[in-house]
Amino acid sequence: MTTIKDVVRVAGVSFKTVSRVINNDPSVRDETRQRVLAAVRQLEYRPNVSARQMRTQKSGVIGVITDHIATTPFAGNIIKGAQEAAWNDNKMLLIVNTDGQPYIEAFAVDMMLERQVEGIIIATMYHRAVVLPPNLRPVPTVLLNCYVPDYSIAAAVPDEVQGGCTATEYLIQQGHTCIGFINNIDPIPAAHGRLHGYRQALQAAQILYEPALVPMLKR
Repeated sequence: MTTIKDVVRVAGVSFKTVSRVINNDPSVRDETRQRVLAAVRQLEYRPNVSARQMRTQKSGVIGVITDHIATTPFAGNIIKGAQEAAWNDNKMLLIVNTDGQPYIEAFAVDMMLERQVEGIIIATMYHRAVVLPPNLRPVPTVLLNCYVPDYSIAAAVPDEVQGGCTATEYLIQQGHTCIGFINNIDPIPAAHGRLHGYRQALQAAQILYEPALVPMLKR
Protein backbone atom coordinates (compact mmCIF):
# COMPACT_ATOMS: atom_id res chain seq x y z
CA MET A 1 0.00 0.00 0.00
CA THR A 2 1.30 3.44 -0.94
CA THR A 3 2.13 5.62 2.04
CA ILE A 4 2.72 9.31 2.50
CA LYS A 5 6.46 8.55 2.71
CA ASP A 6 6.32 7.34 -0.90
CA VAL A 7 4.71 10.62 -1.95
CA VAL A 8 7.43 12.54 -0.10
CA ARG A 9 10.11 10.59 -1.95
CA VAL A 10 8.61 10.97 -5.44
CA ALA A 11 7.65 14.64 -5.02
CA GLY A 12 11.01 15.53 -3.46
CA VAL A 13 9.48 17.61 -0.68
CA SER A 14 9.14 17.32 3.07
CA PHE A 15 6.55 15.26 4.93
CA LYS A 16 5.11 18.49 6.27
CA THR A 17 4.64 19.92 2.77
CA VAL A 18 2.82 16.81 1.55
CA SER A 19 0.57 16.95 4.61
CA ARG A 20 -0.24 20.59 3.91
CA VAL A 21 -1.16 19.87 0.30
CA ILE A 22 -3.38 16.93 1.26
CA ASN A 23 -5.15 19.13 3.80
CA ASN A 24 -5.59 22.00 1.30
CA ASP A 25 -3.35 24.42 3.18
CA PRO A 26 -3.34 27.66 1.11
CA SER A 27 0.21 28.55 2.23
CA VAL A 28 1.79 26.02 -0.18
CA ARG A 29 3.13 27.50 -3.43
CA ASP A 30 1.20 26.40 -6.51
CA GLU A 31 4.28 24.89 -8.21
CA THR A 32 4.98 22.75 -5.16
CA ARG A 33 1.32 21.82 -4.78
CA GLN A 34 1.13 20.60 -8.38
CA ARG A 35 4.28 18.50 -7.92
CA VAL A 36 2.84 16.84 -4.84
CA LEU A 37 -0.54 16.25 -6.51
CA ALA A 38 1.20 14.71 -9.51
CA ALA A 39 2.99 12.29 -7.18
CA VAL A 40 -0.29 11.48 -5.44
CA ARG A 41 -1.90 10.63 -8.79
CA GLN A 42 1.10 8.66 -10.00
CA LEU A 43 1.24 6.53 -6.87
CA GLU A 44 -2.57 6.37 -6.49
CA TYR A 45 -2.14 7.45 -2.90
CA ARG A 46 -5.19 7.53 -0.64
CA PRO A 47 -4.97 9.27 2.76
CA ASN A 48 -5.72 7.13 5.80
CA VAL A 49 -9.13 8.45 6.84
CA SER A 50 -8.99 6.91 10.30
CA ALA A 51 -5.61 8.45 11.03
CA ARG A 52 -6.76 11.85 9.79
CA GLN A 53 -9.90 11.62 11.91
CA MET A 54 -7.85 10.88 15.02
CA ARG A 55 -5.53 13.78 14.26
CA THR A 56 -8.14 16.40 13.34
CA GLN A 57 -11.08 15.08 15.40
CA LYS A 58 -13.20 15.55 12.27
CA SER A 59 -14.87 12.75 10.31
CA GLY A 60 -15.71 14.69 7.15
CA VAL A 61 -19.24 13.21 7.33
CA ILE A 62 -22.60 14.94 7.75
CA GLY A 63 -25.59 12.85 8.79
CA VAL A 64 -29.00 13.19 7.14
CA ILE A 65 -32.03 11.65 8.86
CA THR A 66 -35.33 11.69 6.98
CA ASP A 67 -38.80 10.29 7.62
CA HIS A 68 -39.87 9.43 4.06
CA ILE A 69 -37.95 11.92 1.92
CA ALA A 70 -35.22 9.52 0.80
CA THR A 71 -37.82 7.26 -0.81
CA THR A 72 -39.91 9.90 -2.62
CA PRO A 73 -39.43 11.94 -5.80
CA PHE A 74 -39.50 15.06 -3.59
CA ALA A 75 -36.10 13.97 -2.27
CA GLY A 76 -34.20 14.68 -5.45
CA ASN A 77 -33.36 18.34 -5.11
CA ILE A 78 -33.10 18.18 -1.31
CA ILE A 79 -30.52 15.40 -1.30
CA LYS A 80 -28.76 16.84 -4.34
CA GLY A 81 -28.47 20.29 -2.74
CA ALA A 82 -27.15 18.88 0.54
CA GLN A 83 -24.67 16.69 -1.29
CA GLU A 84 -23.37 19.54 -3.45
CA ALA A 85 -22.85 21.72 -0.38
CA ALA A 86 -21.05 18.86 1.37
CA TRP A 87 -18.80 18.14 -1.63
CA ASN A 88 -17.86 21.83 -1.83
CA ASP A 89 -16.45 21.49 1.67
CA ASN A 90 -14.83 18.09 1.01
CA LYS A 91 -17.42 16.23 3.07
CA MET A 92 -19.87 13.43 2.35
CA LEU A 93 -23.39 12.51 3.49
CA LEU A 94 -24.54 9.55 5.55
CA ILE A 95 -28.29 9.18 4.88
CA VAL A 96 -30.81 7.21 6.94
CA ASN A 97 -34.50 6.90 6.07
CA THR A 98 -36.59 6.12 9.17
CA ASP A 99 -40.04 5.52 7.60
CA GLY A 100 -41.37 7.76 10.36
CA GLN A 101 -40.39 5.32 13.15
CA PRO A 102 -39.10 7.15 16.30
CA TYR A 103 -37.03 4.17 17.48
CA ILE A 104 -35.20 4.06 14.13
CA GLU A 105 -34.59 7.80 14.37
CA ALA A 106 -33.05 7.47 17.84
CA PHE A 107 -30.93 4.52 16.68
CA ALA A 108 -29.78 6.52 13.63
CA VAL A 109 -28.67 9.39 15.87
CA ASP A 110 -26.66 7.01 18.07
CA MET A 111 -25.07 5.42 15.02
CA MET A 112 -24.09 8.79 13.58
CA LEU A 113 -22.67 10.05 16.86
CA GLU A 114 -20.59 6.87 17.15
CA ARG A 115 -19.16 7.69 13.73
CA GLN A 116 -18.45 11.25 14.88
CA VAL A 117 -20.49 13.02 12.23
CA GLU A 118 -19.76 16.75 12.17
CA GLY A 119 -23.43 17.72 11.99
CA ILE A 120 -26.91 16.30 11.44
CA ILE A 121 -29.71 17.38 9.11
CA ILE A 122 -33.25 16.32 10.04
CA ALA A 123 -35.56 16.43 7.00
CA THR A 124 -39.28 15.71 6.74
CA MET A 125 -41.54 15.01 3.78
CA TYR A 126 -43.95 17.81 4.62
CA HIS A 127 -43.60 21.06 6.60
CA ARG A 128 -44.49 20.42 10.24
CA ALA A 129 -43.40 20.71 13.86
CA VAL A 130 -41.24 17.83 15.11
CA VAL A 131 -40.10 16.37 18.41
CA LEU A 132 -36.41 15.55 18.26
CA PRO A 133 -34.69 12.64 20.00
CA PRO A 134 -32.91 13.84 23.17
CA ASN A 135 -29.58 12.33 22.11
CA LEU A 136 -29.36 14.74 19.16
CA ARG A 137 -28.02 17.72 21.10
CA PRO A 138 -24.21 17.10 21.16
CA VAL A 139 -23.69 18.03 17.49
CA PRO A 140 -24.70 21.02 15.30
CA THR A 141 -28.16 20.33 13.90
CA VAL A 142 -30.26 21.90 11.13
CA LEU A 143 -33.90 21.14 10.41
CA LEU A 144 -35.16 20.95 6.84
CA ASN A 145 -38.85 21.37 6.01
CA CYS A 146 -39.65 21.14 9.72
CA TYR A 147 -39.13 23.03 12.99
CA VAL A 148 -39.31 22.69 16.76
CA PRO A 149 -42.05 24.71 18.50
CA ASP A 150 -39.63 26.84 20.52
CA TYR A 151 -37.53 27.62 17.38
CA SER A 152 -34.36 26.76 19.33
CA ILE A 153 -32.77 24.95 16.37
CA ALA A 154 -31.96 26.48 12.98
CA ALA A 155 -34.50 25.48 10.34
CA ALA A 156 -34.98 25.96 6.60
CA VAL A 157 -38.72 25.94 5.91
CA PRO A 158 -40.93 27.03 2.99
CA ASP A 159 -42.74 30.37 3.00
CA GLU A 160 -46.25 28.95 2.86
CA VAL A 161 -47.96 32.35 2.93
CA GLN A 162 -45.96 33.64 -0.03
CA GLY A 163 -46.58 30.39 -1.91
CA GLY A 164 -50.35 30.74 -1.61
CA CYS A 165 -50.18 34.42 -2.46
CA THR A 166 -47.98 33.95 -5.55
CA ALA A 167 -50.17 31.17 -6.97
CA THR A 168 -53.33 33.25 -6.51
CA GLU A 169 -51.74 36.39 -7.93
CA TYR A 170 -50.78 34.47 -11.07
CA LEU A 171 -54.40 33.45 -11.69
CA ILE A 172 -55.60 36.99 -11.04
CA GLN A 173 -53.05 38.33 -13.53
CA GLN A 174 -54.51 35.91 -16.10
CA GLY A 175 -57.87 37.64 -15.68
CA HIS A 176 -59.58 35.16 -13.35
CA THR A 177 -61.79 36.38 -10.53
CA CYS A 178 -63.50 33.17 -9.38
CA ILE A 179 -60.60 31.22 -7.88
CA GLY A 180 -61.02 28.05 -5.83
CA PHE A 181 -58.61 26.81 -3.20
CA ILE A 182 -58.56 23.10 -2.28
CA ASN A 183 -57.07 23.05 1.20
CA ASN A 184 -55.92 20.43 3.69
CA ILE A 185 -58.05 19.92 6.78
CA ASP A 186 -55.04 18.82 8.87
CA PRO A 187 -53.61 21.51 11.17
CA ILE A 188 -50.26 21.80 9.41
CA PRO A 189 -48.38 25.01 8.49
CA ALA A 190 -49.06 24.60 4.77
CA ALA A 191 -52.83 24.58 5.27
CA HIS A 192 -52.90 27.77 7.32
CA GLY A 193 -50.11 29.63 5.53
CA ARG A 194 -51.24 29.02 1.96
CA LEU A 195 -54.85 29.89 2.79
CA HIS A 196 -53.65 33.13 4.37
CA GLY A 197 -51.65 33.93 1.24
CA TYR A 198 -54.64 33.11 -0.97
CA ARG A 199 -56.89 35.46 1.00
CA GLN A 200 -54.18 38.12 1.06
CA ALA A 201 -53.96 38.11 -2.74
CA LEU A 202 -57.75 38.23 -3.13
CA GLN A 203 -57.99 41.18 -0.78
CA ALA A 204 -55.23 43.06 -2.59
CA ALA A 205 -57.15 42.56 -5.86
CA GLN A 206 -60.45 43.55 -4.17
CA ILE A 207 -61.96 40.12 -4.86
CA LEU A 208 -64.48 38.90 -2.28
CA TYR A 209 -63.41 35.77 -0.35
CA GLU A 210 -66.03 33.02 -0.70
CA PRO A 211 -65.77 30.10 1.78
CA ALA A 212 -67.70 27.88 -0.64
CA LEU A 213 -64.70 28.01 -2.99
CA VAL A 214 -62.41 26.59 -0.32
CA PRO A 215 -63.23 22.89 0.23
CA MET A 216 -61.29 21.13 2.99
CA LEU A 217 -59.86 17.70 2.24
CA LYS A 218 -58.20 15.11 4.46
CA ARG A 219 -54.57 14.36 3.64
